Parts: sequence; C-alpha cells; structure tokens
Amino acid sequence: MSQVLISAVLGLLVIPLNISSVLANPNYNNVSEKFSQTIQVQRPGRNQNRIFEQLNLSDEQTKKIIGIREENQQEIRQSLQNLRNVQEELNTMITGKGNDNQLRKKHSEVLQLRQELAELQFNTLLKIREVLTPQQLQQWSKLMQQRRESLQ
Repeated sequence: MSQVLISAVLGLLVIPLNISSVLANPNYNNVSEKFSQTIQVQRPGRNQNRIFEQLNLSDEQTKKIIGIREENQQEIRQSLQNLRNVQEELNTMITGKGNDNQLRKKHSEVLQLRQELAELQFNTLLKIREVLTPQQLQQWSKLMQQRRESLQ
C-alpha cells in the first residue's frame, strides 16, 4: 500500500482526537495553539503510519476511509476556520471594551460553532466505524487512548 494512502487515511483517523481536545478546552488564551495542533494533525507523520500499520487495513478499507475523508475534509476545515475566527473575535472582545451582553452573544456563537464541528467530527467517526472490523475498532480505540495519554 502506498505511503500517500497510508498518510491520507491516518490524517482522518487522528483528527477526532485532536478536535476533541480543542472542543473541550475552555481556555481562551491558548485556543490558537490548539487549532494549530489540530490542523497539523491533518498532515500525518511517521507516528500515525504506525497506527495505520497496527490497524492492518485492507486496500478496500483504505479507499473507503480516504473517500470519507475527502467527503468531509473541506467542511471540517471550513468549520475549524470559522471557529478560529469567532474565537479570536471573542479573545479580542474579552481584553477590549465589549459589554457583557456582547461577550455572551459571541461566546454563544463560539459554543454553537464548537457544537457544529463536534457534529461533523462525530458523523465522520460513525462513517469510519462502519469500515473497520470490530477488532480494528477496538485496536483503534486503544491506540487513540494511548495517544491521548501521551499528549497530557
């Protein structure tokens, strides 16, 4: 299986973990750093290749997952960008002279965008889940848990 296919699939397999860390992070001061980490994950590296190899995906599974990724990638990127922009606006307002009502409205907008992104992520995960065998799904879960622990 080609290295490009492996990298493409791994980008999608690791995105949910990192998007979750962004969504769960209420710290407004380092949200840009978290977004940068999330976007970088979309360009898989060597560690993610090991995850791919450990899942032992067939060529057919790889093609299906790449299709799922391509289907959702642009929408996820746009959603991330929208969230980043609104988050930056909120950051500016917090340190500026925005009144409480304006801040609450912007915060609600951030929460709504986070929810939309989480929904996209979840729908993508459901589609990937259908492609993986029960053993691969269990292995993927273990690998993602190990990765989350190593990032803490």
